[in-house]
Amino acid sequence: MARITEIRLTLAAFLYGIEIDIKNVLKRYVTPFQEDVGFFKDSELESKIIDRFKKDNPGVDYKNNIDDVLDFVDFFDSFNILKKNDVFLPKKTSEYLSQIFGELSDLTPIRNRVMHTRPLLGGDFSTVYDFVQKLKSNLPIDWKYAIETRELIDKDPTYLLTLRLPTIVTYGTPSKVTHNLPAPDFDDTGFIGRTKDVDEIKKLIFSNKVVSILGDGGIGKTALAVKVAYDLVDMGDKCPFELIIWTSAKTTMLTSKGIEDIYTAITDYTGLISVISDSLDKSITINKFDAVIEYLELFKTLIIIDNLETIQSEEVRNFIRNAQTKCNIVITSRIGLGELEYPRTLSGLTENECAKLIREIARIRNSDILMKLPQSTLIDIASKLYYNPLALKWFVSTVETGISPQEVLNNKDNLLNFCLTNVYEKLSEGAISVLNSIRASRRKLSSAEILYLSDYETLDARKYLIELFKTTLISREIVDATNIEEVYYYIPDFAKEYLSQKHPVDQAYVKRITSKSRELTSGIQEIKKINNYNEFSINALACETPNQRIAAKLLSEALSFSKANNYTKAFQKVTEAKNVDPNYYEVYRVSAFMKATNGDTLSAEDDYILGLEIAPENPRLLYFYAQFLLFHLEDTEKALECAEKVFKLKPDHPNSSFLFARCYNVMKEFNKAIQIIKNLISDKELDPLNLRVAYTELLSLYNHSGQSYLKIENDIDNGVGHFKKAFDVFHICVKKEIVDIKMIKNFCEALYIFMQMLPSTEIEKNHLYIKTIIEKNKNQISLIYLNRKVVLKFSEKFDDDSLNYLLDSQIEEGTKIGNIMKGSNDSFVFIDSENERYFAHCTDFSEIKNTNELKKVKNGQLVSFEEGHNNKGICAKNVKIISS
Repeated sequence: MARITEIRLTLAAFLYGIEIDIKNVLKRYVTPFQEDVGFFKDSELESKIIDRFKKDNPGVDYKNNIDDVLDFVDFFDSFNILKKNDVFLPKKTSEYLSQIFGELSDLTPIRNRVMHTRPLLGGDFSTVYDFVQKLKSNLPIDWKYAIETRELIDKDPTYLLTLRLPTIVTYGTPSKVTHNLPAPDFDDTGFIGRTKDVDEIKKLIFSNKVVSILGDGGIGKTALAVKVAYDLVDMGDKCPFELIIWTSAKTTMLTSKGIEDIYTAITDYTGLISVISDSLDKSITINKFDAVIEYLELFKTLIIIDNLETIQSEEVRNFIRNAQTKCNIVITSRIGLGELEYPRTLSGLTENECAKLIREIARIRNSDILMKLPQSTLIDIASKLYYNPLALKWFVSTVETGISPQEVLNNKDNLLNFCLTNVYEKLSEGAISVLNSIRASRRKLSSAEILYLSDYETLDARKYLIELFKTTLISREIVDATNIEEVYYYIPDFAKEYLSQKHPVDQAYVKRITSKSRELTSGIQEIKKINNYNEFSINALACETPNQRIAAKLLSEALSFSKANNYTKAFQKVTEAKNVDPNYYEVYRVSAFMKATNGDTLSAEDDYILGLEIAPENPRLLYFYAQFLLFHLEDTEKALECAEKVFKLKPDHPNSSFLFARCYNVMKEFNKAIQIIKNLISDKELDPLNLRVAYTELLSLYNHSGQSYLKIENDIDNGVGHFKKAFDVFHICVKKEIVDIKMIKNFCEALYIFMQMLPSTEIEKNHLYIKTIIEKNKNQISLIYLNRKVVLKFSEKFDDDSLNYLLDSQIEEGTKIGNIMKGSNDSFVFIDSENERYFAHCTDFSEIKNTNELKKVKNGQLVSFEEGHNNKGICAKNVKIISS
């Protein structure tokens, strides 16, 4: 289907072709056997048609020109006469006529609206077009003219402008109502919905002198007024008016190109009076106001003033105040007249009407992108455009200029400014650069990928992409019809050939884009690995749509900058990510996390709340918000509410339990927290990392609980008992070989605090116990800086220097401690240390000779190492196994 622009003319051509073909069937099968028009089988119809013939052919005997008489038969009567005379038709033709008779009847009111310049209704075009599309050359009726018309229009829509359709002659009594109504400007969709509004406005006009149709710009006030006015004209003798005068003060119109001026519009009170005066009598040149009032006294008149707000002044109000005593007035406006009017505020279309409107325009314009969208997506678009008919038309028109649907919805205020040239020689430098980015990538790109690969700021890159789509140099497609973000851009074959020959891309530029594209792919893959590894990591990011994947890469870069304390660059990347996808909740999570880390607590909370408005049930977002509430705002009650939501959404994930336990820990409900962690360890099969975290949490909880019993409750037995349970947890971990540096720190802190808080009455009882613990775990204790504090505290508390030899057992400067994390490849491992992850090849181990020996090393094994570098960056060197 070609893009249809002249809707009414297209329908007229189709209907005329159908009518000619039906009349040709009559001329072929029926009239050769007729000497009169008796085969009409309707005496009233016979008289009417003969009168029409004689009026145009005075003195000509109609009986000798039966075929010519048929030219004066109306559309409906033509196939009705054919049906009455089906005895003359071949059997197949008669049966076929019976099959399509109902469809032809449905075309009749459409034909009347088309030919008599009446407002088209929603579905008129589809009804006619669908009928014509079904016509084939091998059908029992020869649809020669209809098919020929269809093919010519499909081949070249401008063919319509060469057609000379017959002038419609109005037979019978002229209309009682004289009017100057404009041709409806909604032919592209027809008048959709508003049945109740039409009826109510007519009732208001019949019972009120001044009726205002009020509403936002583009809500459909003018279309409704036009429809109502034509309905009044078609009432004939029942119409209460003799004159209907239309005036318009609409000075601008919204198009996909922007806001354009209407130079023929009324601009002031004088113009209004002049238009009304000229409509009544063009010979009036002076005292126009008085002449208008005089005419209004003589004729029953309805004056319609469209877009009154553009000329509303005290003079205009006075005119309406005076004129309403002589006539009826209807105004459309965004601003009412107050006491002078009966206002009728117009709301937007219904959801289904909006979807129908979009589909009607999309079908006429042959927009595959919009026709593929499901009803739910169309309704969502309508809601974002406030169910405004003009906004919906603008949306479709703008999408058709090459902008993705999501970008139109996200940038309503800026899109009107983007109207640039459409040939290569006139492209801006930025547009050429963006075009070359697409070419150099050698694949289809989403808009977000183009934004990332380009050398421009997000908003600038979007502008250049829009400029490009004004040409035939790029095309686009929607991969997933349910997701209006899934728009991909590519260079069509003909443009690719032209560009390759005339404008080759510099090889260095291709290499740079290829490298950047590879970096992007690698970054997204790394993000996905982190998601799989731990979805509650700060670096875990959702990347489901093309926009989200690019935004996630930018957020990953932002987190790297923030880790290096370069917050200026970090927030710049967050802004870029937000520009790529402002509805991506991860943008607000990462921004909030960085703001909180940087001390901007209140702004951080604002971002968390914005993110939760977009994704209120996202467990990762709730998880980080809960921790923010817990540790930054100390709002334990609200944090616990979020923790409960996280647990409900992810009951099997260890982090859900950790979050709960941390909430109760801060709330000093240690026993609840301890029970949660103990249940997690006993009920879930945890991997080495989460098992270490669980035991580390449990150790800390016993430490905090012991402190609480000793300091607050003065319960020595329970206090000492809980500290000893903390040490027992550490012994278990040493046996299981799942100790890490954080656990050692927590163990040493618990040991130090226990000795510090131990009442004097308990010193003697626990002297040997503490000494044994320290000696038993001296290898672990010696790995951290707390080594000296623990030994010195023991010497001070128990007046015992026997462990002072451990003061010399310190880890060498520059040595780091971490745990091995194995993957699928036996030739290398990763080492987790202090929230960092280091790569280590088997050759980086000082005591391991080959991959077979590395394969035997246990996952989670504690090791020491030095930080080094390889060709990919920081890595681990001189790795040594630490024995228990």
